[in-house]
Amino acid sequence: MKARAAVLCLSLCAAIASSGVPAPPLGGAASPYGVCAHLHWVKSPAERADECRRIAASGIGRIRFDFLWRDIQKEPDGSFDFSHYDDVMADAEGEGLTVLPIIYGNPVPKWAAPIWEHLPEWGRFVAAVVAHYGDRFPDVEIWNEQNLELFWQNPRDPVRYAEVLRTAYEAAKRANPGVRVLFGGVSGVPLDYIEGVYKAGGGPFFDAMCVHPYNHPRPPEGDLDKKLENLRALMAKYGDAEKPVIITEHGWPTHDERIPGLGVLRPGLAVARPEMKTWRAVYATTTGAAGDGANRLDPVAEALEAALPPGSTLEVCFGARLSERLAARDVDLVVYPFDETFPADTFDAVSAFLKAGGTLAMLGGMPMWVPMRETATGVFAPASDDMTGASTQEMREALRVGVAAWWTDSALPRKGRAFPTLAAKAAGFKGDPAGEPGQFRFQTARFLREGDEFIPLLVAKDANGDEAAVASVTRLAGGAEGCLVVSGIMNLVGRVGSAGEEGQARYLPRALAICLAEGVEQYFWYEFRSPERDPQYSEHHFGLTHVNFTPKPALGAYSNFILARPPGSVQSPVPWHDEARKFFFPQWTRPDGTKAGLLWTTGPAGKRELRFDADRIVFRTYTGLKIAPVRVAPGVYRVPVSGDPIYFEGGALAEERP
Repeated sequence: MKARAAVLCLSLCAAIASSGVPAPPLGGAASPYGVCAHLHWVKSPAERADECRRIAASGIGRIRFDFLWRDIQKEPDGSFDFSHYDDVMADAEGEGLTVLPIIYGNPVPKWAAPIWEHLPEWGRFVAAVVAHYGDRFPDVEIWNEQNLELFWQNPRDPVRYAEVLRTAYEAAKRANPGVRVLFGGVSGVPLDYIEGVYKAGGGPFFDAMCVHPYNHPRPPEGDLDKKLENLRALMAKYGDAEKPVIITEHGWPTHDERIPGLGVLRPGLAVARPEMKTWRAVYATTTGAAGDGANRLDPVAEALEAALPPGSTLEVCFGARLSERLAARDVDLVVYPFDETFPADTFDAVSAFLKAGGTLAMLGGMPMWVPMRETATGVFAPASDDMTGASTQEMREALRVGVAAWWTDSALPRKGRAFPTLAAKAAGFKGDPAGEPGQFRFQTARFLREGDEFIPLLVAKDANGDEAAVASVTRLAGGAEGCLVVSGIMNLVGRVGSAGEEGQARYLPRALAICLAEGVEQYFWYEFRSPERDPQYSEHHFGLTHVNFTPKPALGAYSNFILARPPGSVQSPVPWHDEARKFFFPQWTRPDGTKAGLLWTTGPAGKRELRFDADRIVFRTYTGLKIAPVRVAPGVYRVPVSGDPIYFEGGALAEERP
């Protein structure tokens, strides 16, 4: 994959050189394009300066990192030491980057905890930072993901945060009346928390709203846009319709998938159907989009395909395609996602498949825990139980799946190691000799009927010393002759859900285009360089580059977006998606007056005849390569439209011809 990244970046450079397109513009204060980078943690000055140089060379104009209270003020009555941060600032500003500081304490200095009991000290610290850097800080962000206990260091409390925000706002404005004070970037778009801050009187004490609307591994469409629109509606409710919205973190990780339950699959199938040597399998994904390469093998599906017996086949199925395959009766095995989700829309089809003798594998923790429904935008979103027509408990009972966990039975362990049974060993299970580690969910025989057979594969001891099934096979009888292979082992670090490097690169320009079409003022990708300390931990793999600065394809995708929509571009005030939100075409006017835009679909890929208001249009892929769609008439082109976004320049999209 690293080699592929290098090829794409070379292709980008070659395309720029051959076409006369200038290098990505340096944005500085006027740029909407930012990136997070933990520069304050980089010990080597040369390495830090190199990172800043690379960020600026990509065309990114803003950089966001922490200014930690504990590092700047060691003692309650001591002076403020900015020497380290002055060095970091010099490196960033030397490359023309505008810094967005996150002013907070994580942890808060011992002498200032809890912070709401030390607001005067907090105010003095904020004022000192703002005064020291003056107009070099156009904006300051107050805290980071304060709606999470991890960062707030206490249970989430919007009322207390409103107090902290007000103190910071008043102190910052006294130090520099021109500075903008930003609402600390919250994890997700938690409308209840944000409204709690408004109700506590926090509305007057911030100049812009910051959110982190992560939705990985799902694509941005139908989620990111709806979250931003709901946020705008809430802000308007409290009189803040005109305040800017800034996304201070967003992105998709590219970590190696660790799927603890995958090792159970092959021995489980051997126990369930020993006569079957090969399988016709479908993977019922809930993380893609119907037209967004769902049939490409994503990292999870690649691992799944490798885990099947040799000679087996696998198709990644999305939504209605799963029902079509099951109706054709040419499937032996359905595999549900590995993150406790399942496609609730197809439950009836899967239930009928089991009754007809099929096999269902659920290998990602608590089976059928999070129902997902395909939305009108062509992606999956979480569905409440009442939307599915039956509760998830009723669905599990209908399939005779009994479940248990530490919150239903205090004797069950939350995590530990699970060991293979004789049945698993006889079927060839090869796992960790010290036991399979993970967080555990358990299966029981609670809903079995006469003639059903429940066969534990992996077991763990409960508090009473009894064995409980962490993985199992159930052979159904009595009119339901199928089999279930279930594993309740969950990952200890990070969720299943890598976008892969190619997916990250496709999603980045789509997310940027959606955000700017929704009126977002600034966008910060998380992050520039991946630390990569753990290859299977998602948090270590959001970066645009690897730890050694080898670029991922997403870095080229970001630079290409900035080339196509340079700072100073103005969004066109026209519709930017169709009514179904499956075809997207946000457009803008560049500072030089050139009309341009980006188009893609989450529906079926194919060629579309598109009419533009000019005769000669230039098209480029999101990787920066020029393409030449067929020109069927003046201003009309037959364009290949898919989940891979395509830029156009030289005119505005007027209509799609039937």
